[in-house]
Order: sequence, then structure tokens, then C-alpha cells
Amino acid sequence: MKIKTYLKPLDILVLALAAVLTAAVAGMAYSGEDSSLRVVIRGPDKTWVYPLDAEVQVVVPGVIGETTVRIHDGQAAIVSSPCSGQTCVAAGALHKNGQWAACLPNRVFVLVEGAEGGESIDAAVW
Repeated sequence: MKIKTYLKPLDILVLALAAVLTAAVAGMAYSGEDSSLRVVIRGPDKTWVYPLDAEVQVVVPGVIGETTVRIHDGQAAIVSSPCSGQTCVAAGALHKNGQWAACLPNRVFVLVEGAEGGESIDAAVW
């Protein structure tokens, strides 16, 4: 005994919608639209976001003074801060997704983020 199965109009509609949805999600995921890196600078009261290819110097007011962050030549770095240890300045230049530096006494956090390289990280927001 042979049973024939036919696609009904609703089956065809569901398959077509699934194909369109799959194509749309793949297009968004692989479009490279968000492939550029950006620098997120968080101070106690404000957050700044710049593309990593910007040329800018940001003075961030912190809890013990001003921290200066410089974005230049595709790199970001804390160039001065009022903290005593200066570990944040010694951290050097940041240029890859997920790299970060922080001046903990001044509550300033600098993070490079974006989709380049396909990596992502989780960073706490304070």
C-alpha cells in the first residue's frame, strides 16, 4: 500500500517564511556591518564611545582627579592619571577586541570592543 503525501498551501507558506527568515539572519550575521572596533571609556558619571580609528584625547573626570585617554593611530591608551601606582598608564596601548585598561582609584575604565576577529567579551558596567 502506497501513501502519497502532498504539500498543502500552508506548508509551502511556512517553508517560504523559514527560508526568508534564515536568509535575513544570515545576512545580518555575516554582513560585517559591525566589524569596526570602538573604544568605550567609562567614568564615574559619563560614558564616551569613539571608533578606534578616531584621533581624539578625552579628559575623564574621576573621583580623585582627571584621567586622560588618547585614541591615536588605531590605538587607545591612558596617558595620564592622578593615581599613585600608574598601573593604568603602564598598561600601554589597546588595539584588539577585548583589551582593556582601568584606573581603579579614579573609577575610569577603557575597553576596545567590536566584532573584528569574531571574538566577544563580557564587561561589567558600573
